[in-house]
Amino acid sequence: RKLPRSLSLMVARFLACLTALIAPALALHPARLAPRPLPCLMCVPAGFEEAWPQLLEIVDEEAADLALAVDDVAFARGKLSVLASGGVDDLVALNRRLSERLDDWEANAAVELPPYMLEVASPGVSDVLRSDADYAAFKGFGVQATLTEEYKKRTVHEGTLLGRDGEHVLLNLKGRVLKLPRELVAEVRLPSAKREKGDPY
Repeated sequence: RKLPRSLSLMVARFLACLTALIAPALALHPARLAPRPLPCLMCVPAGFEEAWPQLLEIVDEEAADLALAVDDVAFARGKLSVLASGGVDDLVALNRRLSERLDDWEANAAVELPPYMLEVASPGVSDVLRSDADYAAFKGFGVQATLTEEYKKRTVHEGTLLGRDGEHVLLNLKGRVLKLPRELVAEVRLPSAKREKGDPY
């Protein structure tokens, strides 16, 4: 059954007004349209077991308020690293807001976090693999994986990158597959370029 013409016009005008109200808000916060993928729950850093999901929410909220997109959040060797796409002024503002927000959160929510140093930076060009896209792009390349504690009697493993899944970083060690638990992996990086003898650069 069709709606009366007058009612149809009212509905159309209401939807037009609603769109006009929502569109500017979405334009101001493009980061909300493409949220960062949910983190691997098996890869929560030691000491952050209970606080990590809420910490990620805080980072995303503060970044979205500045119209920034968060590329990665990681904790290794006492450093809480937040990688976000934006200019220098934007990153400085995000660093300041996160410092204040996290201090208030710890003080008022009875949350105990391990000692950390906050670092907000742009992804840029780095030897460290962070995103799933990095792992896909450098599959088959030689890498060095540094762990937070010994695994297979070593804290550093070198091999050919096979990829990573929800639980492991996979390396090929001379034909043998090594599965490194992601919760132990501090970083995976490409080896630094070696300078040949006589190379002036």
